[in-house]
Amino acid sequence: MDQFDRLRLLLDHANDLKQLPRTGWLLAGVAAPESVADHSFAVAVLALFLAELVNEDWAAEGLDGPLDAGEVARLALIHDLAESILTDLPLRSADLLGVAVKHEAEERAMVRLLADLPGGSGYAERWRAYGAASTPEARLVKDADKLEMAHQARRYARRGHADLDEFWRNRRWYYDVSRRFFTVLAT
Repeated sequence: MDQFDRLRLLLDHANDLKQLPRTGWLLAGVAAPESVADHSFAVAVLALFLAELVNEDWAAEGLDGPLDAGEVARLALIHDLAESILTDLPLRSADLLGVAVKHEAEERAMVRLLADLPGGSGYAERWRAYGAASTPEARLVKDADKLEMAHQARRYARRGHADLDEFWRNRRWYYDVSRRFFTVLAT
């Protein structure tokens, strides 16, 4: 398989995310919920602009320097790519399987997706950093992922959906900017 065949296959997987509904919303009774691709796009947009807010006063956020917005975008765009193979496992599935088992399966999926692509090993390493929240950029994307979900829960609630409490609970933020935005979303 040459590079273009591998790139086509990656694009096939990325496009599969357009058809994959976010399972947690289905289980909460939301008919025709957003797709994983819809979510990933919104996370990427939000993460970029959160990075800009953080970078306005990065020292106040406890950083040694500004965030790399390009790195934030790369992480946000790939953060859920493994779901094209594994599917979107809701919180209740992850709780039953265990976080470590879910993460190991996601890592195998990412390695398979990125194998032999130009820069693939670097993207696999980025994804590992995201999973471990081991870089400032990864931590911001983690926050953006949770914030986007809370925003979507708010939108579904406005459309009359109930039983969305699980999407608002147990939030821990890496950045004060994220905590402040969550407060705005919750009102």
